[in-house]
Amino acid sequence: MKKRPRERKPSHPSLESAAGPALIKYLASCNPRVRSQSLQLIQSWLAAQPQILAESDIRRLWKGLFYCLWHSDKTPNQVALINRLTSLFLSLRPPLSLEFFRGFLVTLRREWPGIDRLRLDKFYLLIRRFLRVLFEFLRSRDWDLEVVRGYINVLDENGFFADDKHRGNGVNYHVASVFLEEFKGIDFPVKKEVVDAILKPFFAVTSKSEDKILLGKVKSCLFDELVKLGKELLAQKSSGVSCEGNNNGGFLLGIVALKMGLSKNFYEIGSSVECIQGNRKLALGLYQDFQKLEKEFESSGIEIVIPEYASAADEVPQLIPLETHDSKSDLQDQKESEKSETNPRKDMNGGDVKKRKKKKRKTPSNAVESDEGATIALNSNVVISNLQKQFERVAEKETDSTMMIIDDDSYSSDTPLASMKQCKRKRRRTTEGTGRSDQGKDVDPHTAVDESDASEKQRTSGKKVRFSMKNNLVWKPQNPLPPENLRLPPSVAPRGSALKKGVPPGPIIEMVPLEKKFKQN
Repeated sequence: MKKRPRERKPSHPSLESAAGPALIKYLASCNPRVRSQSLQLIQSWLAAQPQILAESDIRRLWKGLFYCLWHSDKTPNQVALINRLTSLFLSLRPPLSLEFFRGFLVTLRREWPGIDRLRLDKFYLLIRRFLRVLFEFLRSRDWDLEVVRGYINVLDENGFFADDKHRGNGVNYHVASVFLEEFKGIDFPVKKEVVDAILKPFFAVTSKSEDKILLGKVKSCLFDELVKLGKELLAQKSSGVSCEGNNNGGFLLGIVALKMGLSKNFYEIGSSVECIQGNRKLALGLYQDFQKLEKEFESSGIEIVIPEYASAADEVPQLIPLETHDSKSDLQDQKESEKSETNPRKDMNGGDVKKRKKKKRKTPSNAVESDEGATIALNSNVVISNLQKQFERVAEKETDSTMMIIDDDSYSSDTPLASMKQCKRKRRRTTEGTGRSDQGKDVDPHTAVDESDASEKQRTSGKKVRFSMKNNLVWKPQNPLPPENLRLPPSVAPRGSALKKGVPPGPIIEMVPLEKKFKQN
């Protein structure tokens, strides 16, 4: 009996009939297909909502989204899910997106103590991406002060100064450490009102927060970085480097540190009655840092022009030029010519020849000019290679001629071949001089020739040393005495080495044998 194949049943048939808040429970499913389908349905449902949802529905929704990310494994899946959540935030209308951002902070603070270290990285990435999307959303709204203050107040009330009893301070720490990094790449209008509205929660932290870790994060990751960016901008301007076109955030934040008068804000915080006594030292220290930076900027006499802000509606998309058939063929010809220049084929005469298949097509005037330039470059390469071959042949002939014992004075002393010949001439003169000196002593010329041949053989061959017992014998007190006919007194030093004739030998040093020293008990 053949078994019938099992029919695939739908994973959750009620998912198709569910709508609205009933879909939230499917976000925490162990089946990834169910999670993705429910997230897609919830996204379409939220985009169609004209009114603000209840606070309880927002919290339920974010609890389902939290566990949807909790169950996602592997980095590519997690990044894709986080991108879907951030795009969901951008697709919502302003009042609903504000509540969505509030639910995000509240849910993360509530669930933060239960996150283990293995799942911590993806929630860190979620915080970073949400901050980036928040800045992009504010930019799309042209940095309207009311909109900016509304979203920043949510970060202040439900993040840094939340009234809940949840132990979710890790969310605040990561927001403070990542805030300026994500804000760097966003274009914003450099105005006092906008800057004060964005930095308002961090000014409040330096004044009222009792969390010393959060204070340290705000100081080191935000305000100290602003001072650093201001110093870098001032150094670049003083050195004459133009950096006005680099609107990547670092230039704008450097202008904020130099021209927005942040030292006054810190002076007001440090001198106010509401400031906590332990935070006054930190606030006044930041006041001194910013005041010193502003005084350096004033004394330098450098003028920094604040760039004009281009709103999101006025932006013109970049046009990508289309590549035609002719331009592509020209690029291919250029690449082939470069390859042939790097790896040329050599002719029998030493020249370089390029063999290329020409396509049958109509070439414009520019292509003809490029071909003429290529032929000129090819001819020049052929000439250079021929000259190089000729020089190599001449060098080989000259090296062969230097091996012969002939004195030629036709070359000047500047050439390297002449210097080689001069060295060999010196050797020849020394040998000839020795022959003349021997002739002056009435020596037989045949013997002189034999001695010169022997000396040349010693130079070319290995080291040949002759030893004799009479000339090289030294008596040592540890050895027995030699026979009487070979005895020498111990004070007589041996004669010079046979390799170095005429060099006096050095003194003889007798080593005393080492004796073991025993410790006396």
